[in-house]
Amino acid sequence: MSRYTMVYPSDGSEPYLKGSRPEATDVARGVVFMPDLPDFVSSVDGKRYSGRAGMREHNKRNNVVPLSDLQGLPTMQTNSDFRSESQKRASAEHRKQLIINGVNRHYR
Repeated sequence: MSRYTMVYPSDGSEPYLKGSRPEATDVARGVVFMPDLPDFVSSVDGKRYSGRAGMREHNKRNNVVPLSDLQGLPTMQTNSDFRSESQKRASAEHRKQLIINGVNRHYR
């Protein structure tokens, strides 16, 4: 839509338009029809979804949000670790056990 302002100078000279006049096509733009979303295959569950209703169903079923909804949020540092010390120790022990099991598997 075009925006314009009518300016009335204080010296009494002729008023003029600042900006551009609305065109006839601008008035007809009151209703906008958006096309539906294309079909997509979810990378989360591998199912095929179609349209906005499919996107809503996918988000609800998989407890996710569209990436576009995250625009403007602060990014988290990749090295941020919010786990407690006991959770970190348990995770380290678990990783150590996985490595031991993987190595031992080759020497049986």
